[in-house]
Amino acid sequence: MNHDLSRKALRQIEEIIRYTDTNFGGHQAREYLSGLYHSFDIRGDNPQMGRRFDQRRRRYVYRSHHVYYRPLGDRILIVDIRNARHSASPV
Repeated sequence: MNHDLSRKALRQIEEIIRYTDTNFGGHQAREYLSGLYHSFDIRGDNPQMGRRFDQRRRRYVYRSHHVYYRPLGDRILIVDIRNARHSASPV
């Protein structure tokens, strides 16, 4: 694992799991979560893959979510995960 999660990101992941499980079932929730964590690992290995969002953060899209992260040497810190519909305003 080459990434860390902020407390905010952990809460957001819990919300994503709850929403997905309620609306699409447990199998879909597990699949989405697995893919999301895999996307964290890919960015951890290649932190410059995401688009620059501001001086400290980068951003990329994973399916229905925008993921904001900060490169930290050989790791990344996932700081925010927002539904794409709600990502128009700056974080």
